[in-house]
Amino acid sequence: MKIYFRFHELSYITALIIFGLIDYITSNTLSFIDLGHPINILKITHFEDVLIVLIAIALVACVLTSLFASESIVYRTILVAAVLSMLGLFLNICGLMDAALMYVSTVLLFTVWYWILDYQHQQAQSSGALIPPAILFPLRERKISGYENWKPGFIDYLFLSFHSSSTMGPTDTLILSKRVKITMMFQVSISLIVLIVVAARAIGILR
Repeated sequence: MKIYFRFHELSYITALIIFGLIDYITSNTLSFIDLGHPINILKITHFEDVLIVLIAIALVACVLTSLFASESIVYRTILVAAVLSMLGLFLNICGLMDAALMYVSTVLLFTVWYWILDYQHQQAQSSGALIPPAILFPLRERKISGYENWKPGFIDYLFLSFHSSSTMGPTDTLILSKRVKITMMFQVSISLIVLIVVAARAIGILR
């Protein structure tokens, strides 16, 4: 039987294996710790155990197919393993539902705040008045074909808020206003507190 050495596919399989190990370690500690009814916890824990077994089987199949099967079969087995792994990830996220909801609510609230703080400048742009921008978007800064009359909308402020919470700061935008800088510092602080609380709960349960 011919053995193939596909280092490209193996890198993705290795990533799934590392994810599977982390998911296995955290599945009995982080998932659904806020569901008070013992029967519900028991049912979900049983489902998680079955899912972990299925992920393990899929990962073994990935390794074997990467060595002995065609590239299309390797792709399909990796796809199955990735779908099962995504289910495991969703279970862990739902288990920390209060933290997840806190994160979502923070992103949505600060989306509105960034629009409020940038509103006067956007109105001035429409009327031709001169008010310095609070947030400088790249599509405003650079003249890009097809975006001559571009204005930031809800998705643009949502994108800014999401990345401020996720990466602890702006990514593609330039923050000019002191008010926006203070607002972003406040948002980042809340995001850090949420992360610290989740980590502290996980450590407490592991003990």
